[in-house]
Amino acid sequence: MRKVLTLLSAALVGLSGLFMAPAMATADSAPSAAPTIGYAVGDAMLGTGGSAQHLTFSMVDRSSGDRGTVSYTNASAGVAYDAGVMAVVATNSEARFAYTIPSTAPTSVSGLIIVWQVRNSSPDTAGFSVAATAGQALTMVGSGFTPSNSYTVSSGGLDTAMTSSTGLRGYAFGNAAFGTTPRQHLAFAVLDYGPTMDTGVAFYANLDSSLVYQAATPVVRVAYSQARFAYTIPAGFPGLSGLPLAWKVVNGVPDAAGFSVATSAASAASMVNVGFTPTYGYRLTGGDLTVVQLYLLLGHATGGVWFGSVGASQQMTFQVFDYAWTADRGTVAYRNLSANVAYVATVLRVRVAPSVAYFDYVIPTGSLKGTVVVWRVVDVRNGYDRVGFSVASSLSAAHWMVAHGFTPTNQYTVTHGNLTVHMP
Repeated sequence: MRKVLTLLSAALVGLSGLFMAPAMATADSAPSAAPTIGYAVGDAMLGTGGSAQHLTFSMVDRSSGDRGTVSYTNASAGVAYDAGVMAVVATNSEARFAYTIPSTAPTSVSGLIIVWQVRNSSPDTAGFSVAATAGQALTMVGSGFTPSNSYTVSSGGLDTAMTSSTGLRGYAFGNAAFGTTPRQHLAFAVLDYGPTMDTGVAFYANLDSSLVYQAATPVVRVAYSQARFAYTIPAGFPGLSGLPLAWKVVNGVPDAAGFSVATSAASAASMVNVGFTPTYGYRLTGGDLTVVQLYLLLGHATGGVWFGSVGASQQMTFQVFDYAWTADRGTVAYRNLSANVAYVATVLRVRVAPSVAYFDYVIPTGSLKGTVVVWRVVDVRNGYDRVGFSVASSLSAAHWMVAHGFTPTNQYTVTHGNLTVHMP
């Protein structure tokens, strides 16, 4: 984690000044009807002069598990630490988050549970209180509170947002230090929605020249363990404003970050989408990066086919999708009129290989309800496609058959219709 220019206020050393304010409910921005994801990012100086504090943070608010990091320094109080958050609530106007100060911090503050409230306003503000227990901290994050110590952001800034997670392919966030001459810092949260509506924000700081700016990231690409994003340096920074940058961050051992200056915003977007090698690349000297790939499509198969002998013909229409790092998806509609069998089932596991797809499901209705079925479909070029199925003894056995392949007990040549198997 980053050894930053930020340390807790002198009030933290003198605990008598840190009485917890009562929790007080606040009105959050209303989320959309779809599941949401929120983020909070900042690189902010709180107060001025010798007692100024430096707070940098990057975090994501998700129902499946909040994640994020905080770096704090107050040089006059002699306190500096990095911490991982235990809970986050982020809206379009504010964020609240809690963490425990680690044992690497001075003993005067180590172990304290801190709850922050940061507000994306004009000007931005930030404040904190000390919670007595982790449970109390979680309540403060969830319900709102009035901070015991409040500050106006004197330089830098912060940003919070909440958006729909529908269509989200992946996201990345980080609170990272790198470089020596100059020393640099990047705090960011970026969301990849494919070709639709990428979004996010980045704060860049050159710590040797007191340069800090905030930029929106309209183009994002998350792939495996790396994320790429682009932005244009905003107005107000002579010699830099208007420059389009493309960044690549890699969640590895160690994490890495780098950027290139593009000739235009369109060129930066192309670099993000196609991939590039940064002109300026660095291994992190502190901090942490997280890249989360949600929907990496490995392959899919679709079809509407007839098969079987005359008088016992069967029909199947299907769409199945093989994903990495998230649940496979698909549906199958099957009917055999001679056997009086018809159903629509949800697919559980899918594996797509060149020209072949395997998938399984449990028959949901009818006389065969509860039967576990595993299919293999073969896309034959310049010939007749083939389909086949076996009945599995259990779901675990079916999943094994999908993962390792099998020879179907019942095999057929497609007599009418077509199926296709695709890999990216």
